[in-house]
Amino acid sequence: MQEKQSKFHYAWLILFAAVCIQGGIIGVMVNCTGVIFSAIIEDLGFRSGDLSIYYTIRAFLQAAACGVTTKLFLNKNPKVIMTGLATLGLAGYVGMYFYTQLWQWYFSGILVGICMSCVLVVIPVVLNNWFATKNGLVIGIAMAASGLAGAVFSPVLSSLITSMGWRKTAVINGLTAFLMIVLPTLFILVRTPEEKGMKPYGWQEVAEKAASVETKKENKTYKMPSSMFFICAFSLIVAGIMTQFGNQLPMLAQSVGYTIQIGAMVTSCNMVGNVAGKLLIGVMADRIGIFPSVNLTSIVIASSTVMLLFSGANPVMMYAGALLLGLVYSMGTTVPPLVFMEVYGPDEYKVHLSRFQAYNSAVMALASSALPYIYDFTGSFNGALILGFVFAVLPIFTFAVVKKKANAIKNA
Repeated sequence: MQEKQSKFHYAWLILFAAVCIQGGIIGVMVNCTGVIFSAIIEDLGFRSGDLSIYYTIRAFLQAAACGVTTKLFLNKNPKVIMTGLATLGLAGYVGMYFYTQLWQWYFSGILVGICMSCVLVVIPVVLNNWFATKNGLVIGIAMAASGLAGAVFSPVLSSLITSMGWRKTAVINGLTAFLMIVLPTLFILVRTPEEKGMKPYGWQEVAEKAASVETKKENKTYKMPSSMFFICAFSLIVAGIMTQFGNQLPMLAQSVGYTIQIGAMVTSCNMVGNVAGKLLIGVMADRIGIFPSVNLTSIVIASSTVMLLFSGANPVMMYAGALLLGLVYSMGTTVPPLVFMEVYGPDEYKVHLSRFQAYNSAVMALASSALPYIYDFTGSFNGALILGFVFAVLPIFTFAVVKKKANAIKNA
């Protein structure tokens, strides 16, 4: 007997849990770090570059732990795993209350890196388990939560630092992220609808379409050559490298003569683009497919680098360029699960997505240091922006190869 789908589906609670977890780990614990670190540098006199090694260590630990923590989440009790990871992240921030030496922050980078290691894999996997339709939209909503949480909580942290100092604020930051992760994990999170005796949202619609041969082909898992993963990974990594330029936008503004206030506004515009881009590409992926959506997004990102390159005489152009550059964040969050789902199908994509996130984290760790060094060596961000244009355009051609090869195998 077929199960009738009720008006409210538990899948929407799963989406709410995913939004909280993504917002807690990436939005609060990761995106708000710079607010606290700026106060630490002013108070303790660390060099910015020395303290920024924390980011590199965090990214490398994220890469190293991604495969292990993803496998644990998918095969063990997910509530225990996520609570344990959140506890590590909390310890990394509580420890800052007591720190006085630079190496101690590097230790926190290890803890927070492990904490954040699997979130960009398990959130899309859980959402794909629960939603048979609207996958692009719900993944876009969940991934946009990190930008929204960071934008909302950053000014709160600034006020807290002013009123009670950075040490107590670091603890509050860690506790806020911990609660955002653990509460929905314990009371809402369920890995698959089958564990609750349910079917995913939209299963009836998919079941009706499954009668057609074309839909059966789309839902099938295909054996792709090993080269396919490396082409996909290269395309996604190149497309997302300019996410590491977001932290440099205030310095870009100052380097061409704008005030600190304009630099702050440029960052805000970039965060708005971050949120909007993740939502937009999710909707487009559902409507026109993931590869056309990526191509359109790449064109916008390339245009943003040109606008930033020639924005020295016009702050409005810099605001617009930063806003459009915000779409690049979707390339490392919303796009990868949708690309791997399209290429490998619903059974194999999880393994390839986990491998990709490990490689991606390692490359981004290097890029976070390499892009600022371009400015240090040349006295200008022009070189980084020109590279950004190339990085934005190149995936249009490499994804064309991916699409052609995948279609040839599927139609064989």
